[in-house]
Amino acid sequence: MASIRHISAEAARLSPAGLLDDPTSLVSAFFEAQRMQWEALMAWQESLATCGKDFWEQWAVLYTGGVPFDG
Repeated sequence: MASIRHISAEAARLSPAGLLDDPTSLVSAFFEAQRMQWEALMAWQESLATCGKDFWEQWAVLYTGGVPFDG
């Protein structure tokens, strides 16, 4: 019986009503979602920067007869 009570208490803690009783878990979930969004944005920006760098290196080789910027 103790394990059933433990599971019920755990389920109550994880329920939406339980989130309202503990605002710190709601705030931490919000910040975790924001962190994941920020990481996705940074990864997207990094890929755009890589594409831009590759474009300029190809342009330099094709039109200026030079070598790529990174040798």
